Amino acid sequence: MYAVFEDGSHQYRVSEGDFIRVDRREGKAGDPVVFAKVLLLAGEGEPTIGEPLIEGAKVEAKIVDQFRTKKIIIQKFRRRKNMRRRRGHRQPYTTVQILSVAAAS
Repeated sequence: MYAVFEDGSHQYRVSEGDFIRVDRREGKAGDPVVFAKVLLLAGEGEPTIGEPLIEGAKVEAKIVDQFRTKKIIIQKFRRRKNMRRRRGHRQPYTTVQILSVAAAS
């Protein structure tokens, strides 16, 4: 069985046991996370498609890791204008492990 859920304007297709990287969530390793915006549930038989969401369906996960990606450099330069800007950015992410995909009960 798998589900498609929305989190932070991104959509993820997951099954039980999957590890995914989502935008930063508050919490420590081992803390539970629930994603309630489930758009689709499928697996055996007919898929259930939300309009736009499936009422009562949820994806339960636990936090595995909090990390930041490699630093990227944003550099702006305008010739002959003595304008130079240099800025770095590291995006924070959270790795979660999917524990269960539950339909409405």
